[in-house]
Amino acid sequence: MSFTKNHQNLINAKERFENDPRVRKNLSATMNYLESSIFFSSPIITVDQAAIVFDLGKGANINGISINGLTVDEFTTLVESAMLSANTEYGFGKWGEIRDIYANELFDSIEENSNEKRNIHMGVDVFCQSGEDIFTPLDARIRIKANNENELDYGPMLILEHNNHNGGVFYTLYGHLSLQSIANIEEGQIVKAGQKIAKVGAPPENGNWPPHLHFQLILDLFDLGADFPGVALSSEKDMWLTLSPCPTMFFSGANQSINCGSVDKF
Repeated sequence: MSFTKNHQNLINAKERFENDPRVRKNLSATMNYLESSIFFSSPIITVDQAAIVFDLGKGANINGISINGLTVDEFTTLVESAMLSANTEYGFGKWGEIRDIYANELFDSIEENSNEKRNIHMGVDVFCQSGEDIFTPLDARIRIKANNENELDYGPMLILEHNNHNGGVFYTLYGHLSLQSIANIEEGQIVKAGQKIAKVGAPPENGNWPPHLHFQLILDLFDLGADFPGVALSSEKDMWLTLSPCPTMFFSGANQSINCGSVDKF
């Protein structure tokens, strides 16, 4: 998903990640909170116990049919058929998965003379029916409300800001929403854990994807705002997956295979 075309913003983000000791301190403080016994997440989507985990990695297929080159309707039909066969209405897409479904120019590297495409998924997908209610897992402030309208982008999206209980903040991102469902949401608005904040959107409004929530944990926004990426370049995997670690703590009932990434220690 989204990636800023402002090259200087990316340069600044990379320099801060590498050189600013405050970044290291805040990332460590936030992870200490998220991995502590005091952390508790309210359900984001009420998912049943039969929810499946999709393989959407390179060369993947669903029910023997390749997922590459499909129309959104064909992709949606495959997803829904697989969930129906498992007697569930829900499915997860993995964090850290290397995918080749990000085919358009939105995922091209912005570096000159580079043919690399972004292909590493930085969030967890929750596939479901459009119109499914989405709730905030923690007390929060609405930091960003946007509609990234490019093909295969986030579509309508929210970024929430949370207290890390160690003097800093972190963020959660919600992509592929229903535009109408966030019409009355305002930036700066305070929301409480368990409060409904949006509904899952339908294509083409949701970025033209099968209905699902893209949920992403972000430890530092680096002033990238609604352009914070949801898919990373392989050459920059360690930076982006450190900034957006696997959010398994928000999906305690999910199969732990939703985590298929790895990061060199920051």
